[in-house]
Amino acid sequence: MEQRATPTASASNDRSEARLKALEPAKKRWRDGEIDSDPFVLPAKVSVPAQSVLHRMLGFIRYATIDQGEVKVEDSSPILGVWKWSEKVSEFEGVSMRIAYRDSKCTGQPIVIVELRHAHPDNSILLHVSFDGADAAARWRSWSNVLAMPALMEDKDGEVRHADTRLGSMIVGDPQPHRGASLLTDRRPQSFGYTGRPRHYAERVVTGGRPVAYCQGSIISP
Repeated sequence: MEQRATPTASASNDRSEARLKALEPAKKRWRDGEIDSDPFVLPAKVSVPAQSVLHRMLGFIRYATIDQGEVKVEDSSPILGVWKWSEKVSEFEGVSMRIAYRDSKCTGQPIVIVELRHAHPDNSILLHVSFDGADAAARWRSWSNVLAMPALMEDKDGEVRHADTRLGSMIVGDPQPHRGASLLTDRRPQSFGYTGRPRHYAERVVTGGRPVAYCQGSIISP
């Protein structure tokens, strides 16, 4: 009787890893060239080819127009036509910076991507793609400031966090040294005039005269 071989644990793990790689989102890879949009020239326009295999086969290209308060998008395919949609900038989560790769194993040279991140990944808008990362940090911060959106960072596991420590809507900065007291503080008089009373000026200022409190020997009745 022929005995069938049971799959080993290592073989099962290999198949699981293969399935996970097959289901890995397309945003982990980048198949095109560099892209840059200027945050200081609004409305800024950017065209981004689709990255998923299916959408690339259908010829999809995203044409996005980013303005101060709204993003307008046209997802165009020569086969299926054009889908137009728009979204307020406030509906996005923030300006995110992440890493992508050109190969499926994610082991080659990393590519820095800056995008306007949406809760739905397909609605995120790419703003900057750089192979050397020379201007990525500047574009990331500039887009965050211009759109008044939080700066986000995405790690290799896909976890997103704020780049700046926040307390509600306020950004908490680093503690700054407190300015010390002036060296002349101890030389300031504790009272004014010879009487030790606060300065008392007459209702009408006389040119060339001195306040009563400065007149030696004068007594001001309470």
